[in-house]
Amino acid sequence: MDIILGEKKEVVVDNQGELEIGGQEDGKIYPMYDIKVDKGFYTVFELKRRYDSKEKRIILDSDFQRESIWTPQRKAELVESILMGLPLPIFYFNQDKYGRLIVVDGRQRLTALFEYMDDQFALGKLKILSNMNGLKFSELSPLMANRLEDYQLQAHVILPPTPDRIKFDIFDRVNRGGMQLNKQEIRNALYQGEATKLLNRLVKCEEFQEATGKAFIREKRMKDKYLLNRFLACCFYKYKMIKDDQRKEYVYKDDIDELLGNGLDILNHMQPEAIRGVESSVKRTLSKSFYYLGADGFRLSYGEGKRRTPINMNVFETVMIIMLYAPDGEKRNKQRVKETILKFLESTDFRENIGNYRDSAAKLNWRIKQAEKIGKALNNDKKIGN
Repeated sequence: MDIILGEKKEVVVDNQGELEIGGQEDGKIYPMYDIKVDKGFYTVFELKRRYDSKEKRIILDSDFQRESIWTPQRKAELVESILMGLPLPIFYFNQDKYGRLIVVDGRQRLTALFEYMDDQFALGKLKILSNMNGLKFSELSPLMANRLEDYQLQAHVILPPTPDRIKFDIFDRVNRGGMQLNKQEIRNALYQGEATKLLNRLVKCEEFQEATGKAFIREKRMKDKYLLNRFLACCFYKYKMIKDDQRKEYVYKDDIDELLGNGLDILNHMQPEAIRGVESSVKRTLSKSFYYLGADGFRLSYGEGKRRTPINMNVFETVMIIMLYAPDGEKRNKQRVKETILKFLESTDFRENIGNYRDSAAKLNWRIKQAEKIGKALNNDKKIGN
């Protein structure tokens, strides 16, 4: 069941079960050799050094944990436990292919330790080491300061090239005690950088709000970002996505999670000028969709006498690819463009394509090819044929 921070479930996207761990079309069996989880030991000093590095080699500000910020007393008690040599629960990290550690479980503990080492708070209300109340890290004796810095934290580390779909299952099990995260929320933490910043801007922009009829105005589970992630990943795949580590052409093998992750990874390594170009192109494409199809252009059914269905993710990516090539708002062609697109979306071929196994390589490739063909034909003012 979808939970939206205490609110009732609201279906704004068709087939949104695909976002959930173990959701639709997610029953794939993966071999054991794909799972790479290792045990690691890190001193507090080592992790703090990684966090302070210019490259930010440990990432804390993720969405994996949603509990409220710790109180000063709880932070102080954590420091006290370490100074007493007590064991702490195991940490969980994800190591990306660039060597950065993304904290899956343990963010609050590490945040508290790093804040203390930066003198952001003093110890207080300690019951056992009460003689240390009022002391900041810089005021500790050398013995106690070394004891804190040299304390070893035990962690389970998910190593590359573990596929994203396996990570989703691991993260789900680790976080069973809190609110279950969906795949896009986990991706948002796995691929923090220019990609997540871009998606944040796009879902808030006027062009997206208009083109989707403000359907996501109350969205808190990143379904809006999921739509844009799919569209951008399809675009990069269409333009011959390259694997950065091996410099080989990416081949889509029915794994939509891998495709979406690769799309975000590409964005994270684009130059600022290229990112601005992508953002401008997406906004222009959204504007064209709104001009030709209105606020319901991403739905399978709407209009007079019809049941207004939720936004459909496959319609979204298909229409957006068509609009990449469609002419800019031309009044004389407006009705023809709309009729052509609606005829395709209502066709038996398209409806069958977005049925079962809609993210298979054959069906995804067909949608992209047909959308590109229609968009180019519209732009060249040619007759459309399937």
